[in-house]
Amino acid sequence: MRISDKKRSTQLLRLQFVGIVTGIALTISLIGLFLHKQNTDNSQIAKSADKSTSELPLLPIPSASPLSLNETIDNSELAYNVQTSPNLNKNEKLQKTVDEIVDFTKNQKFPIQTLSITIIDVETGEYAGYQQEKLRYPASVVKLFWMVNLYAQIEKGILSETEFPEYLDAMIQKSDNEAASYIVDRITKTEYRQNIKGEEYKNWRKKRLKINRYFQKAGYEDINVSQKTFPIPSLKLARPKGSELKLRKNSQKANLNKISTQQVARLLYEIHQNKSVSEKSSSKMAELLTIDAGTRNLKRHDKNLNEFNPVRGFLSASLPDKVDFKGKAGWTSGSRNDAGIITTPNGKSYILVVFGEDRAYAHDWQIFPDISQLVFNQMNKLERE
Repeated sequence: MRISDKKRSTQLLRLQFVGIVTGIALTISLIGLFLHKQNTDNSQIAKSADKSTSELPLLPIPSASPLSLNETIDNSELAYNVQTSPNLNKNEKLQKTVDEIVDFTKNQKFPIQTLSITIIDVETGEYAGYQQEKLRYPASVVKLFWMVNLYAQIEKGILSETEFPEYLDAMIQKSDNEAASYIVDRITKTEYRQNIKGEEYKNWRKKRLKINRYFQKAGYEDINVSQKTFPIPSLKLARPKGSELKLRKNSQKANLNKISTQQVARLLYEIHQNKSVSEKSSSKMAELLTIDAGTRNLKRHDKNLNEFNPVRGFLSASLPDKVDFKGKAGWTSGSRNDAGIITTPNGKSYILVVFGEDRAYAHDWQIFPDISQLVFNQMNKLERE
């Protein structure tokens, strides 16, 4: 080989080497940028999901402390008025619909071991489900149970209804943790304590856990609705601290709220049947849970992650305008949950509760609307048969 050929060969090898190194560096940079963007997006979703509606203006806290209420009326013996579960029958056609939803979800690459579903046909008193007795973290769906207990205490004269309209609306319609915290304080006669121990903590804990016993006495087995949802701006709590943290870590495992889709469906069924607390209170609760067509149209495509949106990514997003929807959604960075009473334009009512206790559900905006659409189509089909 001639010297000039050797030089050209050497230069070519150098150019190839430089090209390879440059290519590798560029690839690493692109991967880094992609991962940074994904982490940023995930962080934004997590912050939005966890903070619920903390961007709302803080509600004024009345001067009366929960602990200065009239203690002459005791709430310790209160129990949910519907003492036994409704006598519902399992329906094979409904079960086929549930099975199809599970298969659909699995085919969409979602983990079905963290999925729970309950459907109740209100007209026939029939039901179907998938892992519906599994206790799962409900996120803000727990606020349904605080609402029911509050109305029970109002009817017993323990609390005054005039104190709560603004707080109830904020807790249910806006899923506001600030309002929810205040309501939990009032119905349990507890309030946040930074430092608490010994007998003082035992008494505090006993009062807070009354909310669990209220439902457990009526057959809501092993339900836990005693934990507040976070953050709570007025208490400067981005996460549980003090008495709230101590309550969560009272056992070896984290003592989080736990509810099954079957239990949520039962509560909605009893509200719909005007049996929850009373006919009057059931009617008021149903009104609070209503998400009208105008709101659904406004929120369906709203991508603002700084404000709680009970429509986009949830069960009502895919339903026609003429459908009546009453429900409560919950969302964190690790779960997506929704529960609704749906009434078709023809007047047929059914209850659908779906819990997806996994990040895959939390970070997806289409699976819940798809599930709801499948159920709606099947319920219309069953109505025609």
